[in-house]
Amino acid sequence: MEPEKIDPNELSQRRTEMSVQRTDMSTHRTDMSEERTDLSVARSHLANERTHLSYLRTGVALISFGVTLNRFALYLLQSEEMERFHRKMFLHDLKNVGIGMVLLGSILLAWSIRHFIKIQKSIENLSFVPAKWSLIFFSLAVICIGAVTTIWMILS
Repeated sequence: MEPEKIDPNELSQRRTEMSVQRTDMSTHRTDMSEERTDLSVARSHLANERTHLSYLRTGVALISFGVTLNRFALYLLQSEEMERFHRKMFLHDLKNVGIGMVLLGSILLAWSIRHFIKIQKSIENLSFVPAKWSLIFFSLAVICIGAVTTIWMILS
C-alpha cells in the first residue's frame, strides 16, 4: 500500500494551526507562571512569619526559664533549709545564670524583629540573601554559653 499523499497547502495549514495552538499554550503558561510567582512570594512571606514565630517561642522560653531559675535560686537562698548545706555560692551563681538567660532571650527577641523586617523587605525586592553571619553568631553564642555552664557545673 502506498502512503496517502497530503496536499502541501493542507500540510502548511495544519502546521500553522499547530503553531497557533502552541503560541496559545505558551501564553497560558506565562500567565500561570505569573500567578505562581505571586504564590511563591506569598509562601516566602508565610515562611518568614513562621521563622519569626519560632524565634519568638525560643526567646519567650529562654526568658521564662531564666526567670524560673532566678526566682527558685532566690527562694532557696532565703529558705532556712539551705543553711545546713552551705552551698549559697552555687545558688548566687544560679541566680546570675537565670538573669543571663533572660538577657539572652530578650536579645534574641530584638534580633528576630530586625531579622523579620529585613527578610520581608528583601522578599518584596526579590533580593533575598541569607543572614549567614548573624545565625552563626547566635549559634556560637549559645554553644559558648552551654560550654561555660557545663564547666561551671562540673567545677561547682
